[in-house]
Amino acid sequence: MTVLDDPQIDPKEAAILRAAFECFARYGLRRTSMADIAAGAGMSRPALYLHYAGKEDIFNALVRNHFETSEKAVERVLAQPGPAAEVLLATFHAIDGEAVEAMLNSPHADEILSANGPFSQAAVIEAHARITRHIQRWIELGVEEGRYSLDGLQATADEFAAAVMATKFGIKSFAKDFADYRAAQSRVAAIFGKALSR
Repeated sequence: MTVLDDPQIDPKEAAILRAAFECFARYGLRRTSMADIAAGAGMSRPALYLHYAGKEDIFNALVRNHFETSEKAVERVLAQPGPAAEVLLATFHAIDGEAVEAMLNSPHADEILSANGPFSQAAVIEAHARITRHIQRWIELGVEEGRYSLDGLQATADEFAAAVMATKFGIKSFAKDFADYRAAQSRVAAIFGKALSR
């Protein structure tokens, strides 16, 4: 389930965000108009403006909602047992949710992923930090239980978690497409998983 399908989300808000997501993937940020989003959401432009000031405001909301959903998914994944590499790969997939595949497969991927403003929102920065702390606690618990080790890595659990997150987000910049991105995620998860294994 995505946040757009959450029954606690206002149905009109969910319709707007779903329509915007589809428009941004299809047309890109610059070419998408408020009229496109309104039509996709089944409402008039004036009605849409009662909810959002503009398409940038809607894109910001989409990014915030994505990270809220990601954080919940990451918590569920990290609570499951399994080899470190498998758990880390599942964590990467949980962070991505359904949105990243659509965005990376969009002909407008570069434009969408280069939009820095939405990712520098306080709520997104805070969610990113919380996800990093979830990974840190997972590592700490694994070390306490003797499943993982940081010996010889010259890193604390928080530094290791930060490196995992930085690498996970960094590979998106170099991926040619979604398949390439997924393959890179698998390699990164295997490397970090091997480093943690006793």
